[in-house]
Amino acid sequence: MLVLDLVSLFEFGVACDVFGADRTHPADCGGLYEVAVCGAAPEVTTGAGFSMRVPCGLDALERAETVIVPPARQPDEAPPEVLGALRAARGRGTRIMSLCTGAFVLAAAGILDGHAATTHWSECADLARRYPRVRVDPRVLYVDEGDLLTSAGSAASIDLCLHVVQRDYGADVAARIA
Repeated sequence: MLVLDLVSLFEFGVACDVFGADRTHPADCGGLYEVAVCGAAPEVTTGAGFSMRVPCGLDALERAETVIVPPARQPDEAPPEVLGALRAARGRGTRIMSLCTGAFVLAAAGILDGHAATTHWSECADLARRYPRVRVDPRVLYVDEGDLLTSAGSAASIDLCLHVVQRDYGADVAARIA
């Protein structure tokens, strides 16, 4: 999971909870996924105003099978090294997903060019205006283009994360996590 300064705690928490815990076996505390939090800096300020340590650098994206980008306050002002790391991950075929306005980061990296995407309903028009090569769909909860996925507003992040679990492990496991 790639975190930027002013990361939104709701969507970050959703992804951590859905992908970081295995509720399918009550005795098993392990997760279905290995979750690593990474970023360009060793610490970010959260959207709630407190500091959060970022344990991994951008090199973690080189090993990731999935990259999740939760929203941040100025999402398309991501540092160039972040955009480059995302483009490199996409070039390797890594599954990339954004939650809510995290889509702006993917758009700024050029990853959404020529693809359908969504973001928070109040930001769809701005995403379409600023990134005309992106086919923005404001009517959906999420867009799944195989290895490129985007979710709409904050709560739609839950829907997308559970959708990914369902794709990876089936409906029963996704329902237990839900």
